[in-house]
Amino acid sequence: MKSEKKEIFAGVLLVALLSISLLFVHARAVLDKKGTDFVLYAPFNQSDGLMVGADVRMGGIKVGRVVDQTLNNNYQVLVKMEFFNSMNIPIDSSVIIETDGLLGAKHIEIVPGADEEFFLSGGEFEYTQDALILSDLMDKVNAYMREKNKKKEDVEQENTQSSDVDDGQEE
Repeated sequence: MKSEKKEIFAGVLLVALLSISLLFVHARAVLDKKGTDFVLYAPFNQSDGLMVGADVRMGGIKVGRVVDQTLNNNYQVLVKMEFFNSMNIPIDSSVIIETDGLLGAKHIEIVPGADEEFFLSGGEFEYTQDALILSDLMDKVNAYMREKNKKKEDVEQENTQSSDVDDGQEE
């Protein structure tokens, strides 16, 4: 009988701890989704891999999140960012779509400028840098290596031809 009470107590304790953990996770998610009325926009030519809900960071610290992506009239991706607090972001700041690690999730990094005038809610960044696409980078590296090998072969061929000419003059 005594062991049954211990098992029941352990089960009740486990359920209580699980419930508290789930409430904590849910509360954290609700707080993360709660933004302010401070919203900024950034146009990008391509935003491959950037998802709604992605972090917006400044100095590596999360200050907001991506809430929407749409195409503007210039066929650019217009990213809407919502911030947790009103922020003093200089109007000459730039935004970059970066990746966590080599193959991690995409996020937006804000690089503050030096202007003394700050964005108001609803403002749009002028200076943006698109996402780096790994396959494009690999294509550029391959093209560079092919060009380098071609030049090396041309130099070797030129040296072979000039040595053939030299051999002919020595005879």
